[in-house]
Amino acid sequence: MKIKLTPLNIVSAIGLVTAVVLLTGKNDAHKPGYVDMTGWAITFGFLIFVIAFISDLIFRKFIPELKKIWIVEGVLLIFTVLLIYILKVSLL
Repeated sequence: MKIKLTPLNIVSAIGLVTAVVLLTGKNDAHKPGYVDMTGWAITFGFLIFVIAFISDLIFRKFIPELKKIWIVEGVLLIFTVLLIYILKVSLL
């Protein structure tokens, strides 16, 4: 069986690892002035994992060639990063 590595596989792995590391990591809530955002980061990591994993399965179903999957998923990731950056800049 040939393993297909795609950009959304990489993103889903990063999201899952981030969530697990934050979930099992050290909590510094005892420091004064510390605002604990770990729960939101864990939720965001798991959400990234689920969305990227499901999107990758959908792309694999409809696009049979690995090269085309890389192009489509790469463009999707670039578009997503640009959209997040534009929203961040315009809302600040």
